[in-house]
Amino acid sequence: MKIGIFGGTFNPIHIGHLRVALEVKEKLTLGKVIFVPSHMPPHKNLANNIPGKKRLQMIQMAIKGNPFFEASDFEVKKETTSYSIKTIRFIGNEYKTTPYFILGQDAFNEISTWFEADKLFDYAHFVVMTRPDADKVPLNKVLGKKAKQFKPIETGYKNNKNNEIIFAEVSSLDISSSHIRDLCKKRQSIKYLTPKEVEEYILRERLYQ
Repeated sequence: MKIGIFGGTFNPIHIGHLRVALEVKEKLTLGKVIFVPSHMPPHKNLANNIPGKKRLQMIQMAIKGNPFFEASDFEVKKETTSYSIKTIRFIGNEYKTTPYFILGQDAFNEISTWFEADKLFDYAHFVVMTRPDADKVPLNKVLGKKAKQFKPIETGYKNNKNNEIIFAEVSSLDISSSHIRDLCKKRQSIKYLTPKEVEEYILRERLYQ
C-alpha cells in the first residue's frame, strides 16, 4: 500500500488541510494518508500552546468517516521536539514501505534546514504541494550538492534510490489556521472553515481565546 504522511501543527485542522490531502491521495493513488500532529515543531513557536493531544483529537474528529484518512499520535506521545525523519522512519518500518511525505512548497524550499536533512530523501518520496502563488525554487538552490543525486522525470525528480520528489498542484483555498485562531480571539464565527465537530470542540474547550 502507498502511504502518505501529512505532518504539521494542525492548530487547528481546517477544510483546506482536508481538501489538499484528498487531492494528493487521488493524484498519487495513495492507499492511506496519515495525519501526524507535531508535539513541538522545531522551526516555529506553537501558537496558544494548544497541547498535542487536543490537536490530535481535532484531527480525529475531522477525518472521522473517511476510511482513507488516519491520525497518528507518534509525535504527540513522544513529548519532545518533533523531527520529520523520525516519523518517516517509524511509519516506513510500520508499513514496510517507502512513504510519501506531503508538504507545501514553502516548507520544501526550507528543507535543507531540517534535522538530518541530508538523509531525508533516503527514506521517503516527497510530495510538494504547489500553488500558482507559491515560488518554485530551483532544486540546486533547495538541496545544494544533494541535487546532483536527482534526475528529472515527468512529475519532478528521482534520486539514485528511486525515491521521488513529486510536484502536485492543489487547490488554492484561502484558509489558514492562523486566521481561524484570530477569529476565535475576536469571538467571531469560524463556521465552514473547519468541520462542524471541530468548530464545536473549539468553542466548548474555549480554545484560541
